[in-house]
Amino acid sequence: MHLVTRGMAGALALSLAAGLAHAQVGLTSSPATVSLTATKGATLTLGTSSATATLASITDSSSANTFTPVTLNTSWNLSSGTSVLLIGWFATPAQALVNGTDFIPSSKVEGRVNASAFAPFTSGAVGGVGVANGSLQLYSQAVGAGSYFGSRSDQLDVRLNLANTYTVAGDYTGTLNLQAVVQ
Repeated sequence: MHLVTRGMAGALALSLAAGLAHAQVGLTSSPATVSLTATKGATLTLGTSSATATLASITDSSSANTFTPVTLNTSWNLSSGTSVLLIGWFATPAQALVNGTDFIPSSKVEGRVNASAFAPFTSGAVGGVGVANGSLQLYSQAVGAGSYFGSRSDQLDVRLNLANTYTVAGDYTGTLNLQAVVQ
C-alpha cells in the first residue's frame, strides 16, 4: 500500500504541476504606459544664387542702371501665420551705396521680383524687419491651414534710378539686406 500511496502522491503532484502550468497561460500584467513627445520646429529659410550683384557702368540721369539679377529661394514649414513676406532694406538709407564721401540714397535704389514694377526702398519696417525710409516689401505669399509648408523661387532685379541725378565718378558699394518674415 505504501507503494500505491506513493504512486498516487506522485501522480497527484504531476497533476497539480500540470494544472498550475496550465493556469499561467493567459495570465497578463497590468498595463504600463510610455508618453511620446515629438517636436518639429517651424522653419523659414532664404537663400540667394549669388552674394554679389554688379552694375558695370552707372549712367547719370537714367533709370537704365540695372544690376545683375539674383535668384531668391524661400522655403517654409510653419504651424501658423497668414503670409510669408520678403523684405529688402538698407541699414543706412541716406547711404545705400557709398563712394568715399559720396552717397546714393535708398530712394534712388529700386527693386522688384519676377518682372513686377520697380519700387524704391523708401518704406518702413514690416513685421520688425527693415528700417524706416529704407525698406521695400518685395512679395507677400499667402499661407494657411493645409498649406503651412511650401517654397518659391524668384528673380530679384535691382536698379539705380538716377533720373535728374548726377554722381561723382568712382566705385559705389552697398549692402542690400534681405529677410523673410511670417505675419
